[in-house]
Amino acid sequence: PLTMAEAWVGAISYSLQLYFDFSGYSDMALGEARLFGIRFPLNFHSPYKADSVVDFWRRWHMTLSRFLRDYLYIPLGGNRKGPGRRYVNLFLTMLLGGLWHGAGWTFVIWGALHGIYLCLNHAWFGFRKKMGWKPMPKPLAILLTFVAVLISWVPFRAGTYELLNGGGEKALAATGEMFRAMFGMNGFHGWPDRSAYVVKDSHAFRACLILLIVWFLPNTQQFLRRYQPALDPSKVMDDRPGVRRWWEFRPNTVWAVGLVLLFAGVLYQFDKLSEFIYFQF
Repeated sequence: PLTMAEAWVGAISYSLQLYFDFSGYSDMALGEARLFGIRFPLNFHSPYKADSVVDFWRRWHMTLSRFLRDYLYIPLGGNRKGPGRRYVNLFLTMLLGGLWHGAGWTFVIWGALHGIYLCLNHAWFGFRKKMGWKPMPKPLAILLTFVAVLISWVPFRAGTYELLNGGGEKALAATGEMFRAMFGMNGFHGWPDRSAYVVKDSHAFRACLILLIVWFLPNTQQFLRRYQPALDPSKVMDDRPGVRRWWEFRPNTVWAVGLVLLFAGVLYQFDKLSEFIYFQF
């Protein structure tokens, strides 16, 4: 059986793979549209920097979030009929959002998890405001949000396998096995010897390095903010006076050298091409 370390490293790796898959997909769509003089709305804005699941859905697949809000959540009644009905509407909206990704139980589980997350999130916001408590430190909020989203990607990953290869029972079984390992239900036997290689392995090191990039570096929209590649640029602007934006793209020698090196690295990886995960949706 999987060890706890193997399960968590696997889940983090898939979360990062999906992140960059969808980020690249969105960037390519923006760039191709600009070739024809069209500017698309922003669809992806550093979702793993979100400090709540509510904030996550304002950053991840933003066009889908707006669609679900306008055509499911609001027609169901939104928040107009009290908190109880609001939570029911949120849960149903995310459940249907899961089915939008695919007709499988694993996608239903993924949607249900996010429905529960959103209900708990809104309930916590209300309770905290009532008690007069301050928000938790932002780094801790970002970490907790990331872990919650990470857990939800487990059934989502199994669901994508189900779409491509069939076998709903296998997908559910794989989801259960991952959850058992992640939460220590397989036990901690053999932890030092069986899991040590996971921590030392280059894949685990790269996953940690990439996660730091995701959390601490600007995204592509912020690199190119001077050129406003997407609609609603205010979402990525930082117009505070005196802020030195060293990371913004400028047509100079430093950026030219950096882009040449980046392009060379991409060419080196051409033999490791893989299809977009999100193409099937």
